[in-house]
Amino acid sequence: MLQALVEELSFTAEEIRNFQIFYPYAFNKTIEALSTRHPFVHYCSSAAAESMIRNGSVWMRNVTWMNDSSEIQHGKTCLANALRSDSARELARVLDGKFPGFTEHLVGLVNSWIPHFEQETYITCLTEQLPNEEQMGRLSMWRAYGAGANPVAFVLNSGPFLRPSDALGAYTSPVAYLSPAQFLEQYEQVVKNVIGNFEFLEGLGREHILANLFAAYRYAIICTKHPSFHEEREWRIVYQPTFQKSQRLVPDRVVISQAPQRIYKIPLMDVPDEGFYGATLPDLFRKLLIGPGTMSVHLKREFIALLEEQNVPNAATKVEISDVPLRL
Repeated sequence: MLQALVEELSFTAEEIRNFQIFYPYAFNKTIEALSTRHPFVHYCSSAAAESMIRNGSVWMRNVTWMNDSSEIQHGKTCLANALRSDSARELARVLDGKFPGFTEHLVGLVNSWIPHFEQETYITCLTEQLPNEEQMGRLSMWRAYGAGANPVAFVLNSGPFLRPSDALGAYTSPVAYLSPAQFLEQYEQVVKNVIGNFEFLEGLGREHILANLFAAYRYAIICTKHPSFHEEREWRIVYQPTFQKSQRLVPDRVVISQAPQRIYKIPLMDVPDEGFYGATLPDLFRKLLIGPGTMSVHLKREFIALLEEQNVPNAATKVEISDVPLRL
């Protein structure tokens, strides 16, 4: 079963081993997502949804505008705590013993990029859809995106988000909901993996280890949230233009809640020769769930028409109204 799921990732045996060593949490969540086949859901306002469908793109917003006021800061604090641990000192002993100055270089590199990560990280938030949410959505999400915004939920096939590809220069990662103590446990597992597989990694060279530990620390900062948010079950598509500029994401400015914001747009298009496919609207889209509100019936009619204009087959059967009896 595991082998069949791994094959869907189109990774070599060496790449899978590398994934398991440096990113064990993400590896396990990815295998779980491939196994359950749960779709992903993107909650947003009906105005944002209309723009995304009409323009064939998905918005990425700066994390500084997100509902979680501790975005980036919580992950940064957790990592800083872990880097002062006994496990970090043991890892440094092994790495510096083979590659003198390695740890100082790695930590300095991470610290130099943190200001960029804090200000120039753009994300699209997705959540795993559970079976009992198919007709009603998730109550906490309707509350978070409600408040007069006439919220909707895009239900999407997960395949394009899970398959590895460099086509967009933006990457999907699961969010880990961890306290500093829980984060340390995850960090200790990475340290154990690196030390236990050091002969294999040594053969791949210093720069390989450096790049992967930096990436592991980078995503730990970006994709660790306070455990109080655990019910979000979030995955995020991450783009950092000052770190790696994309040739396909489109910058734009929009006004959200009367505040002008810079966004990036993910074009709903396939790049099959770079492993990115199933991303056109007709292929990606499964259903639109309209949240509770006084305009639900009208919105259903308009979204059906809009989806038909974008050549989504059987659009009339793919737009539903949530049965959550919530007054927003």
